[in-house]
Amino acid sequence: MHTIMTRLTQDHSRLRQVLDLLEELLDRFHQGEEPDYALMDELLEYMDSYADIVHHPTEELIFQRLLDKEIDAAEVLLISQRQHAGLSQLTKQFRQSLLGILNEAVLLREDVEAAGRALVGNQRGHLLQEEREAFPLALKHLSAADWAVIDVLAPNADDPVFGAPDPQRFKMLYRRLVEQAQV
Repeated sequence: MHTIMTRLTQDHSRLRQVLDLLEELLDRFHQGEEPDYALMDELLEYMDSYADIVHHPTEELIFQRLLDKEIDAAEVLLISQRQHAGLSQLTKQFRQSLLGILNEAVLLREDVEAAGRALVGNQRGHLLQEEREAFPLALKHLSAADWAVIDVLAPNADDPVFGAPDPQRFKMLYRRLVEQAQV
């Protein structure tokens, strides 16, 4: 497997860890507890920034390269591309709800939870769709020359939590993931 695909697959695995943590916090919220909203905000910032700056642009390069080859499964790739924009929007909407809570805005708990659950559900479905349909197309149809072009054009930045941790920016998220790993 090409190193870019290895990184994207690893990103998906890490994102699932973040989604599991977010889902755990949403469960607490559902039970009437006050979860760590600052941690939830960090989770969303991580998902939004890393996905939009590195992960999705890399996938977009792969999908566009496949579309340029005019393979029969173009709709699969177009679905993934549309989902990227939708996921970014869902993340921003849920983040706005959390910021509203932190700023003591009057919001219905069920609306905030629904926004969070929509994000988690859509994100999980998106990851699965890419892994089952889009990624196999890339592995099947892209040549070494295609991968070389993608490698040059793809954003190259370390994952700020799992790669080269940025403890100032994501200190709560990083601490929580380390605690989970030790258990």
